[in-house]
Amino acid sequence: MAPVRLSWKAPLALDRTYARLHHLTCRRGSGLWGARYRGNIVSRSEYVTEGQEDGKGVKSADRLRHLVLHRRLKNFSSGAMTSLLPALGSIFLLLWTFWNDAPRMVILVWATVQVFQLGVFVIMDRSLHLDSAPYEQMRRQWRRILLLQMFGSTIWCVIFPYLAIYAVGLEIAVLGVVGTAILCGTLLVHRTAPQAAIFHTLTISSALIASAFLIASWSSWPTIALILTFAVALLGATKAQEVYFHAAAKAEIERRESANVVRMLLNDYEEQSSECLWTAGPRGNMRDVSERLAKALDRERRTLEGSSFLEMFVPGPERDSLAAHLGERVPFRDRLVRLRLNGEMRYWKLSARPREDGSMSGVARDVTADRLIEERVAFMAHYDNLTGLANRYLFNERLRSLTGEQHSKGSNIALFYLDLDDFKAVNDTRGHLVGDRLLREVGTRLEQEVRSEDLVARLGGDEFAVLIETRAGDGLLIERAHRFLSVVRAPYEIEGHTYRVSTSVGVARCSDGDCDAEELMRRADLALYAAKEKGRDNLAMFEPSLDRIARQRREIENDLRDALARGQMRMHYQSIIDLDTGRTTGFEALLRWYHPHRGVIEPGDFLSVAEDTGLIVQLGEWVIRQSLADAVAMPGDFRIAINLSPTQVKNPNLVATVAQAIHATNIEPERVELEITEHVLMDQDEVGHSTLMRLRELGVRIALDDFGTGYSSLGYLRRFPFDRIKIDRGFIADVASDLGSQAIVSTITRLADALGMDTTAEGIEDRAQLDLLRKLGVQEAQGFLISQPVLPEEIGPPGEECGIELHAPDPELGPEFLSYRKKRAEVAARRAGGAA
Repeated sequence: MAPVRLSWKAPLALDRTYARLHHLTCRRGSGLWGARYRGNIVSRSEYVTEGQEDGKGVKSADRLRHLVLHRRLKNFSSGAMTSLLPALGSIFLLLWTFWNDAPRMVILVWATVQVFQLGVFVIMDRSLHLDSAPYEQMRRQWRRILLLQMFGSTIWCVIFPYLAIYAVGLEIAVLGVVGTAILCGTLLVHRTAPQAAIFHTLTISSALIASAFLIASWSSWPTIALILTFAVALLGATKAQEVYFHAAAKAEIERRESANVVRMLLNDYEEQSSECLWTAGPRGNMRDVSERLAKALDRERRTLEGSSFLEMFVPGPERDSLAAHLGERVPFRDRLVRLRLNGEMRYWKLSARPREDGSMSGVARDVTADRLIEERVAFMAHYDNLTGLANRYLFNERLRSLTGEQHSKGSNIALFYLDLDDFKAVNDTRGHLVGDRLLREVGTRLEQEVRSEDLVARLGGDEFAVLIETRAGDGLLIERAHRFLSVVRAPYEIEGHTYRVSTSVGVARCSDGDCDAEELMRRADLALYAAKEKGRDNLAMFEPSLDRIARQRREIENDLRDALARGQMRMHYQSIIDLDTGRTTGFEALLRWYHPHRGVIEPGDFLSVAEDTGLIVQLGEWVIRQSLADAVAMPGDFRIAINLSPTQVKNPNLVATVAQAIHATNIEPERVELEITEHVLMDQDEVGHSTLMRLRELGVRIALDDFGTGYSSLGYLRRFPFDRIKIDRGFIADVASDLGSQAIVSTITRLADALGMDTTAEGIEDRAQLDLLRKLGVQEAQGFLISQPVLPEEIGPPGEECGIELHAPDPELGPEFLSYRKKRAEVAARRAGGAA
C-alpha cells in the first residue's frame, strides 16, 4: 500500500482521497443480472458527475466525505474522553511532586491552563451532534480540534524542561514516568488526527530529550537514544493507524454502495426474473395465482384458482415426492417435476416454505433448457455420437453389471466382438463421410439382429460388440455369429454407389459366473484374433487352446526382443531359377530364428508377433543389412530378393536404411529386389507409393509378391511400374490339373509381357507344375522342388544348373485349355479388325 502523505493541510486532502471509490458497474449476462467491482478508482470530479442526489440535493461524493469526517470526529470523541482521567492524574501528580521544590505560581498557572484546555475539549465534544451536523460545521470543528490538540502538546512541551531544572531524586523518576505516558498517549488521543500526532510526538520527545540533558548532561545519552527510539516507533504507529483508518473508511463506503446495488438488483430481478410465485392451500388447491404463473401455464387465472396444484404435473416419483413435502409442510428447494404444456414436456424446479395459515408458498422455475442439455451430456457420456449405439463406457458398465456378484450364479453371458475387415480401404478411398454412413448402417443392421434387452455397442473405430444374456449352446452362438457375418457382408448402397465390407467375429461366453468382465473381454479378444488369423469374413469361438497360443505369443514376444542381440537370427536363401536355362539367377532371403529351446522357428510363427509389437522395424533393418552383406559374399552376381512388411514401408527410415546398406556393402543396386504385397499399397496408398518411388530412385528393383490374392491387383499394376510379378502359390498348386488356374497364369504372363515386367512362380513342388509353367510362359520359378532354403555358405558358384532336366517333352495341354486359347485368339483378332 502506498504511504499516506501527512501535512498541516492534510485534513481536506485526506477527505478527498477517502472520497475516491471503486467504480461499480452492472452488466447483463444470460438473462440474469450480475454486478462486480472494478479495480480502478474514479476521481472526485468523475464521481460527483456520476453521483446520485438524495432528497436534499446532496451528491453521493459529498455524503462520502461527510461519512469520513464523521468517523474522524467520532473516533476523536471516544479517544479524548478515554484519555481525560489519565491527563488529569498526570497534572495532579506533577503538582504534588514539585509543590515544594518548583515555583508554585508557575506550576499553578501551567496546571490551570491544562485543565482549561481539557475542559474546552469536553465542551467541544458535547456541543457537536454528529448525526445531524452539516458537513461544513464538522469541518470547522475538526480544524479547531487540531489547533487545540497542538496547543495542549505545546503546554506539555514547556513544563518538562522547566521542572527538570528543579528535579532531584524521586522527582526525576516521576518526571520520566509522566513524560513517557504523555508521549505514548498520542496513540490514544491523536489516533484519527495524524497531523496532531506527529506534532505531539516531535514536541514531547524534544522536551524529554532537553529534560534529560538538563538533569545529567552528556551522560544522559542512553536515555536520549531510548526517547528517540520511542519517537520513531510512535511515528511509524501513527502512519500505520492512518493507513488502517483509510482502508476501513474505503471498505465501509464500498459496503454501502454494494448494499445499494444489491437492493437495486433485487428489485430489478423481481421485474425481470422468469420465476413464478405460487401458493398451495392446506388442501393442495392453488390460490393467489400470479399473472406470471398463469402465463407460464398458458391458462387464465380464474381457471387456475382453486384447482389442484399437484394435478398440473406428470405422475411419477417426482410428483409423489412433491406431494409428500406438501403434506408434511416441510421446506424444500429445487424439487424437479415434469409437466406437459401444449403437447411438449417441460421441466420445472419448485422451492417453497410453509406459512402460518397452513399453506405453502414458493417459486417455480422453468429449467427445461438446462434439463435438455443435461440429458444431451448424459447421452454423449454413454452413447456413441455417430451411430447412437452404446459407447465403450456404457458397454463396460453393462458388462461389469452382468458379471458382478448379483449375477455370479446362474448367469450366462455371450459376447460377440466384431472388427470390420475392409473399412479402412473404404474410408481412405471414399472419404470419411461415406465411412461414417457405412458405420451407421452396420450399427443399424446389428441392432436389427438382436433382442431389445441385448446391447450393441461401438467400442471405437470399426470395432463393435454385442452383449447378450443366453443359455444357448456353442452351436446356436456360432449360428448367430454367422448371421452377423451375413448382414455385415451384404452390399451397402450409399450415394448411388455400392460398397462391400466384411467383418471378423470373436465369440466368448461366461457361464455361471466363471469369469469377470475383464476375463470375458480377454477371451473375446483372443477369439477375434483367431478369426482374423483365418482370413477375412471369418469367426472363431473361444477355446482354452487360445490361451495356450496367447501364452506362446507372449513368450515369443519376450524372447524375440533379445534374439538379435544374442545372435539367434540367421538368414537362409532359396534359389530362383531361369526356366529356359535352368541356371540360378537369384535368391530370396528367408529369415530363420535359431531358438535355444524351441529349435529353428519359421517366420510364419514369429513375424506376426513382430508386426504387432513393432519389433518388425528393427528386425527388418537387420535383414536388409545382413542380406546385402551375404549377397556380396556369394560366389556370383546373384540377385537378392528381400520381403518388406507394411510396417516397414510405413517406416520413414526405410529408404535411408536401404541406401546405407547399399553404400556399406558396395553392392550394385540393380541386384537388390524388394518384394511387397498388395496390402502395403492397400493400407497406405499414397504414402506407400511415395516410399516405393524413392526406393526406385536408388536403383533397386520392386516386385509385387502374392499377385492375384487381392481385390485390386490390376489397379496397382496400373498405378506403379513394378519390375516383377510373383504369381501366388495358390494358383500354382492346382495349375497342372485346374483349367482356371492355367488360364489365370497364362493371362498374368501375357499381362506382364505387355507391361514390361518379369514373372516368377513361387511354391513349385512337383515336375508337372514346373513343365506346365515353362510352357505357359513363366520366366522364373522357385520352390522346394528346385531348392530348399540354405545357409549362405552352402551356396555354390555361378553357372551351376538346378539339377532338374528342363527340356523334357512339353506337357500336353488339355483340349479345354487349347479351346480357351483359340477362342481368346479369335476375340483378339476381331477386336483388331474392328479397330482397323
